[in-house]
Amino acid sequence: MFEELGGLFGWLLVIAFVGTILNYCIKFVNRRFSKKLSAYPVGKKLMKILMTIFVRNHKYFGFATVILLLAHFIAQFAKFGINVTGAIAAIMMIIQVLLGVYANIKKKPRKGPWFIAHRIIAVLIIIAIAIHLIIPYALNMTSRNGNGNQLSDSVDTTKLKSYTLDELSKYNGKNGNKAYVAYKGLVYDVTDVPEWKNGTHHGQKAGTDLSAELSKSPHGESVLKDLTIVGKIK
Repeated sequence: MFEELGGLFGWLLVIAFVGTILNYCIKFVNRRFSKKLSAYPVGKKLMKILMTIFVRNHKYFGFATVILLLAHFIAQFAKFGINVTGAIAAIMMIIQVLLGVYANIKKKPRKGPWFIAHRIIAVLIIIAIAIHLIIPYALNMTSRNGNGNQLSDSVDTTKLKSYTLDELSKYNGKNGNKAYVAYKGLVYDVTDVPEWKNGTHHGQKAGTDLSAELSKSPHGESVLKDLTIVGKIK
């Protein structure tokens, strides 16, 4: 559930932020081409609609961005924990909105240091969001090289103990049992990982196959690289 909500809030967040950015784009177009557009009834009407939606309601898109940002963060944190690229983008968004609120309260003119900072941060946020969206796919694409799991490249799987999913479920980290998780055919020991205390970690349970979940995670398989491989799935 958290995964689906996190994804939904994430894309709504992007839409809200694009709405705030369109404020600058539309005002630029209006300044440079208003006379040419006004020569055409359709162009004049379209520009009026766009100015009404994105320029006059600029602050509401900003507030929506903050609310969706918080909702996205809560959902993602509950599922995957802290993500560095997401946190950086979130911090910049908050600074951007606070800067806009400050300028609005102080009736600041659209010029000077604050306005330059406002524009620069907007560009940096776009870059940060792009990085945040690209990195998980890059990690997962990397993990598909070779046999589909880089972590198994240096492992002799023929010497590993085999587990069925039913046998794996007994290693749930509860009642003194060890905590194991499976990923792309390999079984990892998470018993001594503090985040897996009592066999659970952000909604995930030990004794299960996490291949699908980790493939969608912002962290990818990198979270498993220092863990001990204790077996393989039959």
